[in-house]
Amino acid sequence: MSTFPGYIPELPGIAIDYFDHEQRQKATVFFLSHCHADHMRGLTIEDPLPGPLYLSPISGVFIRHRFVQHAKVTRNLIAEERLSLTVNLPNNTNYELTVVSIPAEHCPGSVMFYFETVSSRILYTGDFRSTSSTYLARYFSEIRPVIVYLDSTFLNLDYDYFPTRDEATDKITELCSKLLADKRNVVSLWLPANCGSEDLFLKLFEGLGEKIHINEKQRGTYMHFPNLCEALTGDNSARIHACSGTVKHSKHSSVLACRALSRSTETIVRIIRPSALRWKSLQQTDEYFQETNGLFHVCYSNHASYSELVKFLQHFKPGVQEVRLNTVVDGSDLVRKTQLVNSILLKYDIEKRCVRKCDNIQQKESLYLDKMAYKNDKQVMDSHIPEQNGSESDHSEDEYPNCNFPKRMRCETETQQKYKYG
Repeated sequence: MSTFPGYIPELPGIAIDYFDHEQRQKATVFFLSHCHADHMRGLTIEDPLPGPLYLSPISGVFIRHRFVQHAKVTRNLIAEERLSLTVNLPNNTNYELTVVSIPAEHCPGSVMFYFETVSSRILYTGDFRSTSSTYLARYFSEIRPVIVYLDSTFLNLDYDYFPTRDEATDKITELCSKLLADKRNVVSLWLPANCGSEDLFLKLFEGLGEKIHINEKQRGTYMHFPNLCEALTGDNSARIHACSGTVKHSKHSSVLACRALSRSTETIVRIIRPSALRWKSLQQTDEYFQETNGLFHVCYSNHASYSELVKFLQHFKPGVQEVRLNTVVDGSDLVRKTQLVNSILLKYDIEKRCVRKCDNIQQKESLYLDKMAYKNDKQVMDSHIPEQNGSESDHSEDEYPNCNFPKRMRCETETQQKYKYG
């Protein structure tokens, strides 16, 4: 869940993914990365926003139908389109702001925002997970942030690997096919959010030819997307459900909530849970499907894994100087994630310096230096990441960048102290 406070100090007068009374008093321009509840706080307030709300066209459809009070202030921002704005501040001053929206591939309509002023270059990722190996090259070749607000949901060594969403979707489709072969079975999808699984719905329909039952509240928005109309239905006799969940019928069985009044015992409800949190320490060779007490778990993540975050951050080096975390559980989580970010960016700098040094020294020294750099990178990763249960006072985020390097490398790591992470 996002813990981003809604504002960026370097960009006064704008609010992102937070729309409560406090933000409305400070901001004149608003941005929405995507339509999940933890990014829409404050939109339920009856008064319309006191300024334009920039969002993707897909998110615009959701907002205009779920929160009609804001319909007149929504402004569609097309992906990769550069928008120039004058941000007016309460003290009668203003400044020029350029914004580019970038597909975040977290869910339909999700975007990142890249902001530029005369003095700042800031990338706000919202939630994201790329679906293509060409994602960075395609969208970020001209993006040069100095500050990154990062989706840090799985900035954790325990979540180094997730299967791709295509792989997870194929597994869910295969599982549904096997379950539905028994005519007594119906499938209930226990989804991680009320919206955002539209791609899964479409692929299940394409693969199985089975419509997915949704509730009336969902239909009110989804029916404005023609490609979803064919895949979704309001008929609760459908065999795949993403509507209202299940309710206990007896100690060993459940019934669909949408059929609870019928008290029918002719069907057997099979629950599939696409999620990521339970899948710690998953390896590429591991199975990413488990059955537990009749509940079928599939590893399915709309957030970037740790290894994907590493690749993402290193793409912006050496320009990025500060990473701010969008998702932090508590103080110890902040310390642990901050040190991971430091290690990621420091590792990149060491590797680059080693390459430059190798151009000017003998081959034997080059081999030795490579081994020494590897050793010290490993020390950073293994020795200076606190356990998740450790207290904030047990570790200092500044203790590792210099003290554990051999003397011949310490002088070069001194410059790392200038980076401010957190």
